[in-house]
Amino acid sequence: MQTAVISLLFLIVVAAFGWFAMRGLRQMRRARALARRAHGAGMRFSVSDPFDVPRRYADFVLMAGGHSPRAHNVTYGRLDGQPVRAFDFRYEIGHGTRRTTRHYSVVVAELDHELPDVLLWHVRDEAPPSGAADARQSLGCWAQRGDEALATKLAGACRPLGERVVSLQTHGERLMLALPVRKARRDYALRVSEAGAVLDALHAPRAEPNVENRPHP
Repeated sequence: MQTAVISLLFLIVVAAFGWFAMRGLRQMRRARALARRAHGAGMRFSVSDPFDVPRRYADFVLMAGGHSPRAHNVTYGRLDGQPVRAFDFRYEIGHGTRRTTRHYSVVVAELDHELPDVLLWHVRDEAPPSGAADARQSLGCWAQRGDEALATKLAGACRPLGERVVSLQTHGERLMLALPVRKARRDYALRVSEAGAVLDALHAPRAEPNVENRPHP
């Protein structure tokens, strides 16, 4: 009986070791792929977080979504002259056996002018951060709060990303795009270039709100 228990424990340890080894190998391959992509675009890459992302962007609802926030696999450089950073981000909800980890792929652009505050959180994000709950107006596939004219412009620019469940937020001189990560997905990264159309919309003249997109009374 004792031999059987020892053998079972040994198999469990071996299986756990194998799982962690495979996970580490996948993470290493992903980091290398992201580094090649960054260098090919004339940008830099760091496996660790050189910007203290959770603190730097603490005013965004995603950063305040839970506890133990962490950013890694950070690509950084410039897009259309604006500093941009793309990274993997995770935070935790709950503690102990009730703890859940949530993952996002994120791009942040730091602009040269201040923007009205806007939040567009995708309605198909199955576990949005708690701060997104007060976005109650509807704008396409997003729950919205904030400046209506800018929200309409951003929603139009980001429409091609809507099927990927991308959410947006502007605060001060910063724009954030966030894509929730599902375990089954392999290449889940938001590319820095995908922020280009949104940045173009921010530099274009502001349009009047589209009455068709306004919430019905």
